[in-house]
Amino acid sequence: MIRPVDRVLPILERHHLAMTFFVDTTFLLELERRSVTNVRCRADLDRIARQLRELVQRGHHVYPHIHPHWADARYDEERHEWDLSELRRYRLSALDEAARVAVFEGSLDLLRSMLAPVAPAARVSAYRAGGWCIQPFTDFRPHFLRCGIERDMSVLAGMRRHSNAVDYDFTSPLPGPVYRFSTDVMQPDPDGPFTEVVITSIPSHPRGLVGALVDKVLWRIPYGRQMGDGQGVAFVDVPGPDGSMGTVDREMVSIELLTVMRYRAYARLIDRTPFVQFISHPKMITRHNLHMLERLLDRCASRYALTSDLEALVPRRSGVAA
Repeated sequence: MIRPVDRVLPILERHHLAMTFFVDTTFLLELERRSVTNVRCRADLDRIARQLRELVQRGHHVYPHIHPHWADARYDEERHEWDLSELRRYRLSALDEAARVAVFEGSLDLLRSMLAPVAPAARVSAYRAGGWCIQPFTDFRPHFLRCGIERDMSVLAGMRRHSNAVDYDFTSPLPGPVYRFSTDVMQPDPDGPFTEVVITSIPSHPRGLVGALVDKVLWRIPYGRQMGDGQGVAFVDVPGPDGSMGTVDREMVSIELLTVMRYRAYARLIDRTPFVQFISHPKMITRHNLHMLERLLDRCASRYALTSDLEALVPRRSGVAA
């Protein structure tokens, strides 16, 4: 996380854009637990905390991102590596209520304590679900209310996935990229206490022979290799309750998917869409992705007034004066 984030920041800041970082607080909780006896875990925790404080000082936002299965992670002290292959508790719904309370309160308390030296009054008011598994929202609602979380940013427009760990369905029509809701992230409610800020998706496109060749070349050179270490969890897709499989004709809008072959599609999307939310995993970003992002933002800045002020987009509750 550290090095890729440091590479992204100057590109966004040159255009006066603030980023929203969702840090895996369940990983931080596990680091904190092992830090008592393990100096390498303590060093990692301190290094991450320093970067999070720097992000806030530079005007960016830091919020929690919870993956409960970190409680089942196996740690190899000699190699300083983590094994996250146990997925039984990947989703919040796999935890009992006491465990949910503990992971939410522990996550927010740890994040606040890390940020306190530079932002003692920081509000941890937004959230993104691990694996975007925010359904059913009834599992989350009492914790949002108790912890003061007002904004969710988990819905990936027009997409669904069912697997041995991940399960979500965001294919129902939505009123727009930002809307209020109360008990269901897919059911808008103008009087709801929560706001959903939707992750943008885009039609996927077959790579074709040229695209496959470009990808192959990029993977063979440092310019096209991801800057972070580690690997994602290997999910096994399964049919959903209605027998449907996951979405195959759309993909999330993401820095790590922005290549020379997708640049024009991203440019066209922005030309016709006033609001676009990228979702990215810094460890997966390549130098090529950063080059394409810089080129894309330069193009956008020459045509539009760019802003990252989410508060200006949040609709007021009906009957509340501006």
